[in-house]
Formats: sequence, C-alpha cells, structure tokens
Amino acid sequence: MNSNYVKMALTMFALAIVFISEPAFAQKYKTSADTLKLNKEYAAVSLDIAELNAKLIAEKNKTSDYQLKSASTAKEATQSASDSRDQAEKATNGKMNEMKKSVKKAKRAKSEADAADSALDNQTDNTKKIAEISARLIKKQDRLTELDDQRAAILALK
Repeated sequence: MNSNYVKMALTMFALAIVFISEPAFAQKYKTSADTLKLNKEYAAVSLDIAELNAKLIAEKNKTSDYQLKSASTAKEATQSASDSRDQAEKATNGKMNEMKKSVKKAKRAKSEADAADSALDNQTDNTKKIAEISARLIKKQDRLTELDDQRAAILALK
C-alpha cells in the first residue's frame, strides 16, 4: 500500500513538471520584436475564424432543408411501396396490363427509396461537416486565446 502512495506522488510530481514547463515551450512570441509576427498570425487566425463561422452558419442552414427532404422522401418511399404492393396484389389475376402497372409502381417505389436513402446520407454528411467545422473553430479560437495571452505577456515586459 505504501508503494501505491509513492507511485501516486511520483506521478503527481511528473505531471506538475509537465504543467509548469508547458507554458514556457508553448509561447512562441516572447519579445516586442516578435509583435509584428504575432499580429500577422493573429490576423490570419481571426480571418480563419470568420471563414469557419460563415461555413458553420451555411451548413447549419442546410440542416433543416436536409431534415425536411429526408422526412418527405421517406414518406413518399413508404407510400410508393404501399402502392406497389397494392398493384402487385391486383396483378395476381394474370392480366398483362395489371402486371405492367405493377412493375412500373415497383420501379417507382425503388426510385423513391433510393431518394430517401440519398437524402438521409446528405443529412448524415451535413452533421459530420458541422462537427468537423465546429472542432476546427474551437482549435482556432483556442489559438487566438493563446495569442492574446502572448500579446499580454509581451506588453507586460514593456
């Protein structure tokens, strides 16, 4: 049991060293001579954030369209399948005209099902894009915060 406390103490000590030394390695801009580079990166990161926000808004606006299309195509596919089944039941009496109608309705049902599947895929892709853009946006915002901290550190030296 004593060795567990020793291991825990060593682990805590190692983590403390990592957390204490991390800011020293993370700060890229340290002197007032670096201000120009810092401002240039700051502007680039700010522009990236604005572009990502625009993309995120565009993708979120598409979401409701995809949801509506997915729901409506699923409903249409269900109705087409039902119509096809009804027509197939009528075609069992062997009339050629009824069989042709049955085949036509079956093809339409398949087409509607494919459209519903495609709409669902689009909705899933849209959700993935939103998640990806959001993750990139968070990283850029974190970088902007780091640059703010570095700017404050440089200003504190003056």
